[in-house]
Amino acid sequence: MKAARILVIEKNDALLAKVAAALEREGYTVVAACDVLDGLRKLNEAPPDVIIMANELLMANGKEPYRLVREASYVPIVVLGSADKTMESLEGGADAYMMIPLAIEELVARVHSMLRRKRPQAITEELSTN
Repeated sequence: MKAARILVIEKNDALLAKVAAALEREGYTVVAACDVLDGLRKLNEAPPDVIIMANELLMANGKEPYRLVREASYVPIVVLGSADKTMESLEGGADAYMMIPLAIEELVARVHSMLRRKRPQAITEELSTN
């Protein structure tokens, strides 16, 4: 089975490296973007299976970055933020919101969960070949 692609849009290099390392250990392919425009470009080049992105990314038009990404795609989105903006993020199109400092094991578990919901056919195919 092909490794799931995870797009991580995060300007904090240390957090990006921590998230990418944890996901790559799980066998995922991680595509990194440092801002929303770069993330949208990479989203259009090769659609990911899950998007993880910072809430604090700034947009010139004042729009929350996860809303812009949601308008471009129905891929599951996990928003990471330092302030509790859970309700705002979920209402704006995020599928999950996690507070920073990040519980990396929980993030990996959320990605697993989103992929299970997104790929029931792939899981069925894998089970039938074993």
